Amino acid sequence: MMGRRRRRIRLSSALMLLALALLMLPSLVEAGGIIADIFNYATDRLFPPDEYIDPDSNIKSLNIVEISDMRARDIRRRLARIHGYEPGELAKMIDKKDLINALSYAEHKHYEQEMDRRKWIMFKRTIIYTALAVMAVMFWPLIKHAFEVALVRLEMYSDRRKYEMKRCNEYESRVGYFGIFLLFIIDFLGLWMSISILLSWFVTRSRYFFPTPSIPIRPAELLSPGGNAGELGKYGINVGPMLVSWVFRYLNGKVENMIGRDCARQLRKKHKKEKEDLKRARKEARREERRRRQEFGDTSSETDMRDDLEDEVWSGMTPTSNVERSSNQPSEEEIHREADRLAGRLGDID
Repeated sequence: MMGRRRRRIRLSSALMLLALALLMLPSLVEAGGIIADIFNYATDRLFPPDEYIDPDSNIKSLNIVEISDMRARDIRRRLARIHGYEPGELAKMIDKKDLINALSYAEHKHYEQEMDRRKWIMFKRTIIYTALAVMAVMFWPLIKHAFEVALVRLEMYSDRRKYEMKRCNEYESRVGYFGIFLLFIIDFLGLWMSISILLSWFVTRSRYFFPTPSIPIRPAELLSPGGNAGELGKYGINVGPMLVSWVFRYLNGKVENMIGRDCARQLRKKHKKEKEDLKRARKEARREERRRRQEFGDTSSETDMRDDLEDEVWSGMTPTSNVERSSNQPSEEEIHREADRLAGRLGDID
């Protein structure tokens, strides 16, 4: 019986964990999408795509030898398409030497500009990496403390949920299992909303954020006489996330009350069942004892009366036979009087 009960408890716990994992799988994917959006946003802001430098690529420019081997028509085409020369400027260059000198100067200028751009990009990257390293060293104690606090909160939350699941297993409360599952969902949604609100300060928009309603309250428009507060009317407070968090707290409290009431009801049923089983066992023991005394010829009514009295007391009834028994017992004065009478008779015999 106990082995079957343990297997049933393990099976219910495994099914509950499997359902929780399936429920959290899309949310974990969305969390991964949020992290990817944050990384891409930060990378694009710190290192724009147009500033990307391939370390294996070289600056494409022609030297004087390559330019000398080109035809005049190709030199004019390169000056016009790549370096932006006007047709009037190219018409003034009749001699090929002038074309070669112009293209050589343009290619050298392009090379220097590209080198200056790359130097500036590398310098900016060095500054960013240095600032990030300094910030990591300066704020490492704060980050470490926040991480430890988060670990403690996570351990407290897990211990609380484990205790609740243990109680539900002890009381065999199916409503408690369902309530704990709802608590997991509510807590995860609240965490998702908090992370989305925190990251919205850095990432303006993401399809993986929690869909919080926008309910802005603009004090300037409320205080202005005509309802037009100008530029100040654009600033306000969004109370949508506050209302959602209040709803989550309200639902959390209701679900916890539901779990507590069901566990208390199951505990009362369990105590009542144990009391009835113990009462039944005591009655069976009394019947067996009476049967054994009858078999051996012991028919003491006093023992039967005492057993009946104990059964009445155990079952919560008022022991009325105790009052009758106490009324038939002699008082202390009657006992002394009878003792004096017997002592006088013994004296007369002597």
